[in-house]
Amino acid sequence: MAESNSGVLTFEEFRDIIARELMVAKEKVIPDASFIEDLLVDSIRMVEMMLKLEDMGMSIPLEAAWSIETVGDAYQQYKEYAQEGTASERPAAALVGGH
Repeated sequence: MAESNSGVLTFEEFRDIIARELMVAKEKVIPDASFIEDLLVDSIRMVEMMLKLEDMGMSIPLEAAWSIETVGDAYQQYKEYAQEGTASERPAAALVGGH
C-alpha cells in the first residue's frame, strides 16, 4: 500500500484498519458511513476502537473523539493530528499489516 509523502495513511489504508478492527466489510466503511447507524458501533465499541488505534500509533485526543460521527470524521481527525506530528512515525505498512 502506498503511503503519502507526509507519512499519513491514505483513506483506503485507514478504511482497511477500521474494517478489520470493527470486523465489518470494507465496502461498508465509506466516508459517509455513520459509526452508530451504519456500522452498528455502540459507545463501548467506539472507545475500544479508539484505544486500539492509539495502540497502533494513531492518537486522536479524547475531546476530538467525541465529535466523530462518521468514518470521514474519524479520518479527518486522524489526518489533522497526524500532520501535526501527534500520530506515530511508524510506517503505514506496519499499521496496516499488524501491530
